[in-house]
Amino acid sequence: MGEKYSKEDHDKCKKVAEVFQELYDILGDTCVLDAGEFGFVYLTYYREQKSCFDRNKVYRNAEELFEALWDEWLYSEVMRPVYGTEDAEAGFEEIYRKLSDERKQEYAVRKQQFMDLAELNPE
Repeated sequence: MGEKYSKEDHDKCKKVAEVFQELYDILGDTCVLDAGEFGFVYLTYYREQKSCFDRNKVYRNAEELFEALWDEWLYSEVMRPVYGTEDAEAGFEEIYRKLSDERKQEYAVRKQQFMDLAELNPE
């Protein structure tokens, strides 16, 4: 299985998964499950008609799990206000680029809050 996955690694991943509970509530089709010695499974895009998730990935590193969940949180925050409008066609990168510096700073602060809650130190 490659590198040793320690109890410490597991506990860090668990903390990260818990910090992003609001993301799972917002999206409704996303979750992170504890798969024991295998790591944490990030499941996204649940399809009820198929009774399955369209995408999944296993994480054994808290920082990588954090970045994946942060990216999804940020994407949903930026895109949610424009869903169903012509602006949505511009895509995330363009919409984010057009945000005010103040708004971008609010997101940077929020990311740091998530990192603090997850007890991760920026590298």
